[in-house]
Amino acid sequence: MNTIDRADTLLYDQDCGICTATAAWLARRVPADRLSLMGIGAVASDPELAARVAGRPLASSLHVVRADGTVLVGARAVLAAGRLVPRWRVLALAMDHRPGHLLLEPVYRQVARHRQGIGRLLGLPAACAMPPRPGPTG
Repeated sequence: MNTIDRADTLLYDQDCGICTATAAWLARRVPADRLSLMGIGAVASDPELAARVAGRPLASSLHVVRADGTVLVGARAVLAAGRLVPRWRVLALAMDHRPGHLLLEPVYRQVARHRQGIGRLLGLPAACAMPPRPGPTG
């Protein structure tokens, strides 16, 4: 398999307040050279990435396309992104195994299924713009 010359890419629903807030949170904590963030509406602009996720229900789950082309979905995608966040790395590593997946996936599915209601409870807009990534710090 050819390796994609890119960082891991997190695909999020830019019409979901929780998804956009999560992407913005990650943008503040993970350098762009380690994790690229892309709204699902922009996937078609990257033909190689689009081919890797073709036919997948992008709006129903978080997806991470790893640099090696592997596609992770749901709780596994959350854990992959979490492993890149310094203070969350240990927790993500501790849960990133079969028993952890079996525990987290049903929780992830419930949150994903009810994300708009949860977003309203948290005061997040149903659709919001992703703020620009901060520049590199020296």
